[in-house]
Amino acid sequence: MAQYLREPLFVLEVNTHNDAHVQRYSYQDYTLPNGDTHETGRGGALDDASAKNMLAHYASLHVLPTMLVLKRHEGHFYGVHHGELATRWQAEGDLVFANENCSTHSWFDEIVAHNAYSTEHMGRIDVLNDEDVTNAVIIGATERRDRLDIIHDRLRLPRLDREPYDIAILDSDLQAEANRLHKQAGPARPASTDAGEGRDRQVPDARTTGRAPISTQGRVALQTMQRILDSMDMEPEFISDRSKMRQLQEENDQAAATWRRRLSRARTPDRPPPGGARDLLATVRWLLPHRDTLHDLLGYLPYPEVAVKMMPTALLQQWGELEVYDSQTSILRAMLGQESIPDAVRVYCRTWLAACTTEGGSTRDRIIAKDVTRWVRLANMHAAAPPGARPATMSDDCWHTLHILPYVIWVWGATPWGGASRSALSELYRVHPALQQLCEKVTGKMEWGDAVVLPSGITWEDRLTAMEAGQPAPPRC
Repeated sequence: MAQYLREPLFVLEVNTHNDAHVQRYSYQDYTLPNGDTHETGRGGALDDASAKNMLAHYASLHVLPTMLVLKRHEGHFYGVHHGELATRWQAEGDLVFANENCSTHSWFDEIVAHNAYSTEHMGRIDVLNDEDVTNAVIIGATERRDRLDIIHDRLRLPRLDREPYDIAILDSDLQAEANRLHKQAGPARPASTDAGEGRDRQVPDARTTGRAPISTQGRVALQTMQRILDSMDMEPEFISDRSKMRQLQEENDQAAATWRRRLSRARTPDRPPPGGARDLLATVRWLLPHRDTLHDLLGYLPYPEVAVKMMPTALLQQWGELEVYDSQTSILRAMLGQESIPDAVRVYCRTWLAACTTEGGSTRDRIIAKDVTRWVRLANMHAAAPPGARPATMSDDCWHTLHILPYVIWVWGATPWGGASRSALSELYRVHPALQQLCEKVTGKMEWGDAVVLPSGITWEDRLTAMEAGQPAPPRC
């Protein structure tokens, strides 16, 4: 049942003395021995302390979970009706639902006002802080399903896939999709033998990424841009810089709204971003579990450096850690795609990959994927294996920041390293002082000014001209 709901199910088992104990059921992907991924249910009884703590987190963010009451002595499950409270909590943070279903309720105006206030303040909080003020802003600006994800983050539980579970798709589309893939692959297509290929795709560059054009008011001097990107808390010292910063944000917001309209339904998560289509930070949070789509959005913005400057440090580091995880699992998948590796290496990579992908990239999965001892052992077993571990001389924050740079720097594709794969980032960091300096400034002071002066052969005026025409950075020849 939890699989069809796409969220946890709580069962309160009540005995004849009305003592209740809680069971929680959810779902996850499992990797079968043959390498296939299969989603199935999981769960069981919680101890009373864990149940009380978990349900308290649900209540603090106004998320009413689906509940059943089990009375074995009566031989029945009973549903739990939450009444008008469920309607109100569903409407909080979801103006579409509120306007369509709640306009006659006495608390409707309060919901609308709370949303306006909370949306304005959402970018200033750390959603992982369990404080009353923070929770009030999250409740007002974030839809119920997104609040559930925040609860899971706070409890250090894996987020649950929210894509609808439609078994009919398997009957109607699976065979047709298999036929299409076979036809596209061709009868004699060899497996990839490059450890940098496979799922370890090259980072996006100007050959594949288009951008939204800027308006005349969207032009900015290089020195002004650097001052904005180096400012503390997005508050430049000069009033004129603040006005220009708001204009650059508006250019990004308009581009994001256009991108949303053009986004194909097949690539759209099941709910809109919690803050609306023009709330860029809310959209980034919304797309964090869908990172390929997030990359596409950032590749369309005219000023991705301004977008990343707006991100709270916690969000930036969370995203960077997920990019590191994607890179590390891509390396393992690419290794399995090589026909020439020894059987022992293949078994080692397959076992490791299965162990670090059982919970959809959870904290546990990421710890296993980045295990330095495993990477050292892989290098000893196969000298040609790409490095996947964080270099000992680099901090975690620097390592995470490095992995988001390809997606937030306009000229990345035109830099000397623009065509490199993600598995090469640690080596690029070692040999290019410009990357080292940028990462250190970002992690130390949240200063992004160096991002617009990386070596690329493109002058600032050339960039502005290209941006007015809606052109991306030309690739490095």
